Amino acid sequence: MIARKSLFELAQALEGIPILGALEGSPAARAGVRYGDILLSVNGQRTRNVADYVAAKNLRPDGMRVVVFRAGEESVIELGYDAPARPVDPASLLAELVALRIGGLDLGDESDPSKRS
Repeated sequence: MIARKSLFELAQALEGIPILGALEGSPAARAGVRYGDILLSVNGQRTRNVADYVAAKNLRPDGMRVVVFRAGEESVIELGYDAPARPVDPASLLAELVALRIGGLDLGDESDPSKRS
């Protein structure tokens, strides 16, 4: 494994971004991006710094085509983004919980004063 200082020096010489790792389970990790890679380009755009990376990442909504330098050679990695989570509607969730009477919740009793103890 390449030492962190050496990784940064190599990235600087190659005008790329050193990769310090990928979050477990992330699209990058599943695609094989790992510590020690040097990111050279994203979606056909050179990535010399984080601003370059962000601009290039935004060129495609579905994923990225990245070129990394690894073990003395360039590798192309295609990765797709995960589908975004569906937003939760709090009112619908509450209605569903009431309908299922989760946790003994019964708003009918609370709204009718004659049924209170």
